[in-house]
Amino acid sequence: MKAIHYDTEGDILTVTFSEANALSQRGIELSDNIVLYYDAATDEPLSLILLSYQAMLRESAQQPILLDGLERAPKPIQKRIQTILHRTPLTTFLEITDVANGTATTSQLHEIFTPAALEFITV
Repeated sequence: MKAIHYDTEGDILTVTFSEANALSQRGIELSDNIVLYYDAATDEPLSLILLSYQAMLRESAQQPILLDGLERAPKPIQKRIQTILHRTPLTTFLEITDVANGTATTSQLHEIFTPAALEFITV
């Protein structure tokens, strides 16, 4: 992990895992408040941006957050991103569960920032 930055005024948390070539960088909106940037050439996560971070912490403690942005992506991208979400370093920060809905799979965010990750965050 390269850096964690919390903007108190905007309530935006940014976790930067590594730098990437601008040509291979892709972003996907996982939900209204979560954006993941990854390297399309290597499938390595580059950064994770959480908007309205404090509200999301409270919400995820009450109920899972549906990653409905991921559902809107094409199937090959969904599978790719689900694989990335279930590997480190993202598993340090997010607890994701995939739930089968008939023929489709929905990803849900159960917890933002596992206890181990909270050691790095100062808000």
